[in-house]
Amino acid sequence: MKVFDSLAARLVFALLAATVAVAVIAAAAGSITMHREINETMDAALRESARRLVPLVVDDLYGRDPSQTTRTLAVTDFDDDSDPLIYQVRSERGDILLRSHGAPAAPLTETLEQGFQDGSDWRIYTEPTISGAIFIQVAESHARRNEEILEAATGFLVPLALLTPLGALAAWLLLRWFLRPVNVLHQEIGDRHGSNLEPIGLDGLPSELAAIADSVNGLMRRLNLALAAEKEFTANAAHELRTPVAGALAQAERLIAETSDRGAKLRARKIGAALANLSRLSEKLLQLARADAGVVLSSDRIDLAPVVLAVVDEFRSHQDSQADIHVEVADAVRAAVNQDALAIMLRNLIENALHYGDRAKPVIVRIESLPNHDARLRVINEGPAVPAETLVGLTTRFQRGSAAVPGSGLGLAIVSRIASQLDAKIMLKSPATGCADGFEAIIDFPTSLPR
Repeated sequence: MKVFDSLAARLVFALLAATVAVAVIAAAAGSITMHREINETMDAALRESARRLVPLVVDDLYGRDPSQTTRTLAVTDFDDDSDPLIYQVRSERGDILLRSHGAPAAPLTETLEQGFQDGSDWRIYTEPTISGAIFIQVAESHARRNEEILEAATGFLVPLALLTPLGALAAWLLLRWFLRPVNVLHQEIGDRHGSNLEPIGLDGLPSELAAIADSVNGLMRRLNLALAAEKEFTANAAHELRTPVAGALAQAERLIAETSDRGAKLRARKIGAALANLSRLSEKLLQLARADAGVVLSSDRIDLAPVVLAVVDEFRSHQDSQADIHVEVADAVRAAVNQDALAIMLRNLIENALHYGDRAKPVIVRIESLPNHDARLRVINEGPAVPAETLVGLTTRFQRGSAAVPGSGLGLAIVSRIASQLDAKIMLKSPATGCADGFEAIIDFPTSLPR
């Protein structure tokens, strides 16, 4: 399953994308505000530092000869090249009288005006003395300010980046928890099929899902009524046909026996053949109605060999002498299948093999035990291979493998319907396994009881 085929994945992705988008917008707005506030704070620190230096500088320079060269404060063990602030003391003519360690030898600004100025590398504040003869310039590098802003931004962006995947995981787990009723409803709907149209329980479902389940229940009620009407019609029609068809067939056989007219005898035989086909069709319709009504599931695993041998013996005793059936039965092959259902399936498979296969070749009925302890039933006949495009639709009702051979087209459909109720798997192969032609029907019965 693709990731975004999941509703939970789509919701998590949408929530994560929305959260990240909001976080980025908030971070951008917060960074702008933080940049402004940090600059204002640092500007206030520059101004305060300059004003605190004014009385100290005045005392230090009082009575000093103006002709003396610029003095630079000596480096001490406590000084650091990374000091955030530097300063210059300048005369009213712009000469540098005193500068801190790390301050440039060139003047910080060309003009001496009280207030803030921005140089190429420095943010500068100028503060004059009362007399206006001396100016104090305190500066802070732009790189230093940017570093502080970056550190502050990192302080809240890193936790955001770390918490985003954790938030996505938490959202995923919460959604999986809250979407559990959806999975329950999916399982309940998946358990419904032609023989199980029981209403879905609404207890414990959220109101939104309960409305869906109620609609599904309504649909299943209507479907159940339609299927019941169809099954009843099919069963009644097939049952009602059996008696008149049997009577008409008896009259045709009596007419064949009593008439001496060759033309009438030929027509009576044709009528008898048509009635025999109609009788077989009614029997198939009864089997189909029973299959649609649902087979009675076995409460235990039965041995397949006795059922297979009984059905084959029945064919040998009732079919014409040309019916050649070989049985290959392994010992103790068991499956969770009802005996009557297995007999119906096997009868239809053998009839199909005898009807469409080569009459000169035997039909092989084989029972095997698979490695996973499942049981496999195989019915194999020789004859022309069935085209692949025809093979696909053989389990469809009234679909025949060859139009040249008469038949109802219901045998494999009945087998497929019963197999689906038993959770058995049916496979049709042509050519047969290991042969150049022929037809093979395979049914794998599960080792466990169907639901």
